[in-house]
Amino acid sequence: MDADAPTQTEPRPLILDVDTGIDDMIALLIAATSPEINLRGVTCVAGNVEIHHVARNTGKILRMVGRGDVPVSIGAARPLERRLRTAPDTHGPTGTGYVELRGEDRQLGTTEYTAIPASRYLGAHVSRHPGEVTVLALGPLTNLASAVISGVDLAAGTREVIWMGGTLEERGNTTETGEWNACVDPEAVESCLAAGALHRMFPLDATQDIVFSMDDLRALPDTHLAGIVRDAVRFYVGFHQKADGIDGAYLHDPVVLIGSLLRPDLVTETVTETLACDTSSDAHLAGSLYRAESDDRPSTSVATAIDPEGMKSELIARLGRAVGAPNS
Repeated sequence: MDADAPTQTEPRPLILDVDTGIDDMIALLIAATSPEINLRGVTCVAGNVEIHHVARNTGKILRMVGRGDVPVSIGAARPLERRLRTAPDTHGPTGTGYVELRGEDRQLGTTEYTAIPASRYLGAHVSRHPGEVTVLALGPLTNLASAVISGVDLAAGTREVIWMGGTLEERGNTTETGEWNACVDPEAVESCLAAGALHRMFPLDATQDIVFSMDDLRALPDTHLAGIVRDAVRFYVGFHQKADGIDGAYLHDPVVLIGSLLRPDLVTETVTETLACDTSSDAHLAGSLYRAESDDRPSTSVATAIDPEGMKSELIARLGRAVGAPNS
């Protein structure tokens, strides 16, 4: 990366925007325990599961690795204009597969849930620390679009905004041409693209370069938290076996976290595109990305290929450190 790349002495300020299902959980674990990152906060959005599951999962995961100090902001409970659709068949009834993060363990302490809703939380960071914070969005873009609509300049006010979502040439995982995060809230994607609020994107074209199997998780230490991760991913693998015919799972969100911020050298191909998102009433088209004709629309950098072996070893190593932490 360039001279602005994060170092261990200057961790990169980051806000994660999540709809905590299984792959978000792994991204959270890695972000919360990577010394290169200063996790300033986590904003929650409904997507994989309903917002109350997202908030609970997020808070509990942070506490499990001793990061109850990270503020959690609860955001949009539904898309901008559409009814919420969730993915219990993909992520389980509460978002964490065969395990459910219910109940309270007082020894873990508490998470700081902020009373400020996510769109205002993002706006506050932009106004107080202009050009400093990176926002990594791993779910539907409802929170970011709400901030944009309310006047927050994410394009100029952040160091960078990165999104896991969409697909260019790869077949969609929700419709033939649509990826899940984009299909849940197409209007939010279009608002962000039109405003130039997405500096970089990681679509399915990049994140589906790597398939993780249960054998890959054998390298994790034998801890309680590692067991939770294995049980969650086992559910995810079962879904992908039926849906995609692969013996493993795509861990989209942690792949994007690592490829964008921790090991950008693992991204082997990028393209610059000027994109728009279909917001029609046609369920087969809504959420599909297409190349925009408009000259005044900002372009975005899109990752299209990732080194699969390098990414797999990096992700498993970082996840192993996260789940091997003393608090796990």
